[in-house]
This record gives sequence, C-alpha cells and structure tokens, in this order.
Amino acid sequence: MSQRNLVLIIIIMLITSVLVAAASVGGTLWYVKSHQGEGGASFSLPFSQPENVDPVFHPLEKLVLSVKGERQTHFIMMELALETRNAEAIEGIDNYMPVVRNALLKLFSNKTYEQLQNQRTIEELQDEVKGTLLNAFSQTRYARAIDNVLLTKYVIQ
Repeated sequence: MSQRNLVLIIIIMLITSVLVAAASVGGTLWYVKSHQGEGGASFSLPFSQPENVDPVFHPLEKLVLSVKGERQTHFIMMELALETRNAEAIEGIDNYMPVVRNALLKLFSNKTYEQLQNQRTIEELQDEVKGTLLNAFSQTRYARAIDNVLLTKYVIQ
C-alpha cells in the first residue's frame, strides 16, 4: 500500500466520521423537537433556556447595619429582592442568607455615613450591592440563578 493510498483512506475515514457525527446531532435535535410535548411531558436540552420565562422577585430578610459617622454611629435598614428566572433556586438562595449578611456587613463596614449621604444615585449603591452579592455567590451553584439584585427599601439615619 502506497503512502498516497494511506492518506486517501485516512481522509475518507475523517469525512465519514464528520458526516456520522453531524447526522447524529441533527437526528437527535429533530427527534427532540418533533416529540416535545407528547404524552403531557415536555423535554428540554440541558443547555437550552426556556423562552419567555417571567422573572420571579424574591424578597430577602430585612437587614439592619451600622456605619460610622463623624460624631456617632448611624444605622442602615435595607430590604433587598432578588430577581431570578429559576424559581427552583429560591430555597437554596434562602439557605445562603448568612453569606448575604456577611458580604453586606463587609461592604458597609468600609463605608461612612458621610460617604453614603454623598452617594450620587441609588443605582450606584444598588450596583455595588449586586456586585457584592454576585461575588459572594460566585462559588455556589446559585450564582447563575441571580439575574438582578434590587434595593426595595433603604433608610439611613
């Protein structure tokens, strides 16, 4: 067998492998789409997101934190809500409330009353809180379940 024949056989084998793989994927997708919803059961691929899923807003426990001021200690009362499109993750997220409290305690322990009073917009603070919580959840399976963090009540005195 010459080298040219060997190269030709290898190329034919590669082309055949690619065609078989493409046919398998295409056939699987066709089968899933054509049988979706039959028998009252629906099937979705693990990497696909359901379309048009309405978000769920889940309120977290009220938080009361202290911040340092020039003359005295001040208090912040916050209520947060998490926006998610994965309603099954809510119970798991609730189990991480100590992590949420700890992350926010660390965030606000570095701030003073005057800094919070001079904060330009509530959106900036909300973005900072969101970043802190997403960072706190980054090592958990719930990190991708959190779409947004909303400040629903914020009082500083």
